[in-house]
Amino acid sequence: MNLAQVIHQRWADAAALNDLLPASQVTTGMSLDPSLPYAVISKQSGRPVERFGDGSALDEIGVRVQVFHDNHDSGSAIVHQIKAAFDRTSFDLSGSDKVINMERSNDFELQQSDGVWRFVVDFSCMVQLATGV
Repeated sequence: MNLAQVIHQRWADAAALNDLLPASQVTTGMSLDPSLPYAVISKQSGRPVERFGDGSALDEIGVRVQVFHDNHDSGSAIVHQIKAAFDRTSFDLSGSDKVINMERSNDFELQQSDGVWRFVVDFSCMVQLATGV
């Protein structure tokens, strides 16, 4: 599984977060028919930080979580739980790869012209890659 898919799975396992917005309403790409509320997890950037002689590597990967909701307070509650579930965490990826730190780097909210609130939380993930690929 890739990083976004593992985050999606961890969302499903975070009871307080999943109760507010079920993982079934969270995608790792734009949904064809999004019904409010919903969330999108996407990779924003990636850059190598360090390469090691054994073929392993350390990469910094930017991940964005966007929540779309028609109610500001409900959307804010979801964002609060996203931060609680993911900020300053570590977890395993596939194989021997792992996220050694996932840390919130930015967040903001805005109301779109159609009245829907868009909440954005950006994370910086330090990822240890066993194979360096």
